[in-house]
Amino acid sequence: MFADSTKKTYMLYFRSYESFCRGLLIPMVPISKDNLARYIVFLTQRLCYNSVVNYLNIVRLLHEEAELPYPIDTHFVKGVLKGVKRVLGAEKRPKLPITPKILSGIFATIDLNESLDITFWAACLVAFFSFFRKSNLFTPSLQEFNPDRHLNRASVKFSKEGATLTLRKTKTIQNRERALEVPLPIIPGSPFCPCQALKLSFDICPSSHNLVSAFMFSSKSKLMPLTYNGFLARLKQSLKSLGYDSSKYSGHSFRRGGATFALECGVPSEIIQTQGDWKSDAYKNYLDPSFTHRQTVMNVFAKALPKMV
Repeated sequence: MFADSTKKTYMLYFRSYESFCRGLLIPMVPISKDNLARYIVFLTQRLCYNSVVNYLNIVRLLHEEAELPYPIDTHFVKGVLKGVKRVLGAEKRPKLPITPKILSGIFATIDLNESLDITFWAACLVAFFSFFRKSNLFTPSLQEFNPDRHLNRASVKFSKEGATLTLRKTKTIQNRERALEVPLPIIPGSPFCPCQALKLSFDICPSSHNLVSAFMFSSKSKLMPLTYNGFLARLKQSLKSLGYDSSKYSGHSFRRGGATFALECGVPSEIIQTQGDWKSDAYKNYLDPSFTHRQTVMNVFAKALPKMV
């Protein structure tokens, strides 16, 4: 019924709720409004408001499956949640975007004699230009590689115009109802050319077949996939050496940074939404236009207004 990532998340919520109910010797279903309020307060000891709301999803789901009413809809529980929101606040702290300036700094830390660094740099550029989710870019491990979900060499097609990346399973494509095709540009003579970087990583680490991760590197004479944890560790290493707080960045920073840069370059928001495979307007939460871009908007307003009055 659920995607693998959703199942993992729900199991995390389930174990938390199960532990709470076991500790109070109460059934998980049905839960009274008083015990639900206690669980909400229990969660506030370690979670922010938005996470508390997410953790309650498993309680709702268990009641729906049992065809029982969910007590969160009561005035009392709604009041408890409103109080939690007022006390904890509802501030969201998304990871910061990777900007072109940061990307340039990362390149300065790359050792082109190391296959891991070459592959890491190719992954950085593909992530920045494609807006792909980390779950589509990197396999969690060698054993968990899925050619339908994870970008692989067979799904990369090079041409004179650039490259085309094809995914058949994403967060919004669960039943092979369509394929997501995203183009990558050629930037001649530039270290920031995603096609050149990807080709180089393929050439440095050739494989006997194409159904392997798009990001392979050589380790002790063996080809290994660059996992998300491996990518993140190398990213944090680069950011720390550049003087950035690496805890404020993640793999999602490239998705957010690429989308933001596209917006500042004048790319229409609907194109950004399509490129990033966003099904709803949630993509707007990723956009973080710089102050300079906002100032440009105000300058346009200032020039246009006198002509209108």
